[in-house]
Amino acid sequence: MQNLINEIINFLNTQAVAFSGWGVALVTAVVSLVVAIIKRHRKRKTSISEKINNTKSDGVYMKNADLVKDLQIKETMKTQDEFSDYKDFLLVQYGSSVSSDSTLPSDFDFIVLMLGYSKKEVKYMHNKGTVSENGISDSSNITHIDIVFRDYLSFLFAASIGMPYENSVIANGKLIHGHIGYYGWLENITKNILMDRDFLIRRFNDKIVTEKEEYIKCKNEMIKYGHHEYYVIRAGYYYITSILQREEIKKLDKVLNQKDISKLANVRNFYNSFSDSDIREKYINLVENLKRNTAISNTSPESIEAILTHINQLSERDINEHD
Repeated sequence: MQNLINEIINFLNTQAVAFSGWGVALVTAVVSLVVAIIKRHRKRKTSISEKINNTKSDGVYMKNADLVKDLQIKETMKTQDEFSDYKDFLLVQYGSSVSSDSTLPSDFDFIVLMLGYSKKEVKYMHNKGTVSENGISDSSNITHIDIVFRDYLSFLFAASIGMPYENSVIANGKLIHGHIGYYGWLENITKNILMDRDFLIRRFNDKIVTEKEEYIKCKNEMIKYGHHEYYVIRAGYYYITSILQREEIKKLDKVLNQKDISKLANVRNFYNSFSDSDIREKYINLVENLKRNTAISNTSPESIEAILTHINQLSERDINEHD
């Protein structure tokens, strides 16, 4: 398992892309690392769900040392140069596995919010995913775990301006390990903030430019170097979904709260954004593939291009109608 994680981390380091924050005087420290850990059920003495249920509280800290050890969080932070300045962290569970009636109990999502201050003004964002054997959770890949590593303050800043992913994690996530006060700050600050729709749209415009560049980069690497098409599919998913989220934000009231924003993180709500049944099916397959409910063969880079072409045609039509 350690060798698998090390190989993934080494690969991600070679694929890092520079990322600068939003602010004129302040460069936000953002570090994001996606690590996929695949474990089999057989020979396991304790399931992930059982270990999560063993989380204890002493009134100040939530503690789950066994899960932290199994996920090798401390080891990852020690071995990553970008993480060396961070001395503590919060481990937060989010996504479908948090709910007791989860339809995907074997799919676990965690985010590690790292506490500290990095001396470097420019951090790196890793946008590469990890390809499993067949792309979905089944008997050969029954427990799939995604771990995202992020700077605590950058996560808070993104949530404060209204980014859906961050607000959804805060609103619906569960602290598994770390100082209760730090997580409480996230909850109390963001639930009381009123967000400006037009400002958020401008931030999404910047976000979409970055994601478009990453998509083009992944596509070129696939063509030139033979990189796996999964990376193109993953980058295309983020790019397309951000466009759909931005268009939905345009329909909202001028002043937004966390509830308005966090619901946008449920991307299945965008299935009906496409009136064309073929394009709608392509987007559904894209989303379900990234959620590991369908095989990777159900979507392709060509499907991504078809969806983007359709979106561009709709945008051009809207422009012409307003002229």
